[in-house]
Amino acid sequence: SNRKDLPAYYGTRHRAAAGLAETTDALVIVVSEERGNVVVAKGSDMKVIYRKEELAQILQEHVGVTATEWGYLRKEKLGLGVAALGSIVFITGVWFSFTRGLETLAGFEIPIEYMNRDPSMEIVNTSANAVNLHLSGSGVLIKSMRPEQVGVRLDLSKAMVGLNTFTITPEDVALPPGVFVKKVDPPVVEVTLDIPIRKALPVQVDWVGKLPEHLILVRARLDPEKIEVIGGSRQLDNISTIYTQKVPVDDMKKTGTITVNLALHSGSLKIAPGSKDRITVRYLAKERPQ
Repeated sequence: SNRKDLPAYYGTRHRAAAGLAETTDALVIVVSEERGNVVVAKGSDMKVIYRKEELAQILQEHVGVTATEWGYLRKEKLGLGVAALGSIVFITGVWFSFTRGLETLAGFEIPIEYMNRDPSMEIVNTSANAVNLHLSGSGVLIKSMRPEQVGVRLDLSKAMVGLNTFTITPEDVALPPGVFVKKVDPPVVEVTLDIPIRKALPVQVDWVGKLPEHLILVRARLDPEKIEVIGGSRQLDNISTIYTQKVPVDDMKKTGTITVNLALHSGSLKIAPGSKDRITVRYLAKERPQ
C-alpha cells in the first residue's frame, strides 16, 4: 500500500497487509516483528489488537457466526480446523520468508546537527561529528533513498557548561516513511560546551634544533609580545602561554628577523579580532667565548 496516513513505524509487512485488505475482502492479520503487536486489516481499516478475546470476536464476526455457533463448528469441524491451522502455519512461514527477503539493509554516514544551543555557550569539543546509521526497509525504499533525506539532530537545549553525554535514539533520526534504524555507531556522543572569553597571553618562540656551536643566543624580541585569544573559560584557565610554530636554529646567524605563525593546537581557540596572527622575531646571537 502507498497510503500516506500509516504510522511511520509500519514496515513492509504492515503495508503489504494494508494493500491486501484494500484490494480484497479478506481479513488480514499481521504480527509486528519488532514490537510483537497484532494488527488486523480489513478494507481501509487497520486496528491494533490487545487481547486474544478481541481477536476471536473479530474472526467470528468476519466468518458470520455467533460465539455458540463458533464453539459448535469448532467441535464439528476439528479435522478441518487442524488442516486450516496447518495451512495458516505454512502460509505464515512463506510470508515470513517473503517479507524477510524484501527487507534490505544499508549504511549511511550522516553528519550530526546540533540544535537549540544556548547562544551564550559554544561547542568546544565533540567525540563525533558524524554517525554511521544502519537502516532497514524494503529494497525499493532503500535503493531510492538519498543521504539528504536522512538527518541526525541532537537537542542541546538542556546541555550545561562542561561535558554532556547524549545517547542517539530513533527519535533523533529523521527518516523517510517505511525506513527504520537498526543500529547507530557510535550510539553515544559526548559534547563539551563552554562560555567563550577573551584572554591576553604572552607569546613564546618554540625554538627547535641545535644552535651552531660557535654561537650563543643573546636576545630575541617579539612583536607583539602578547596576543589576545578567544576560547572557553575552562580551557583558558589552564593556558598561560601561547607558542609560535617551530623555529629551527640550526642555520641561525648572528642577527636576523623571522616572521612566524602562532601555533593554535586547539581548534576551539581563535585569535581575537584586532590581534595579529603572525609574530615578528628579531634575534641577536654572539660568538661563544673560547
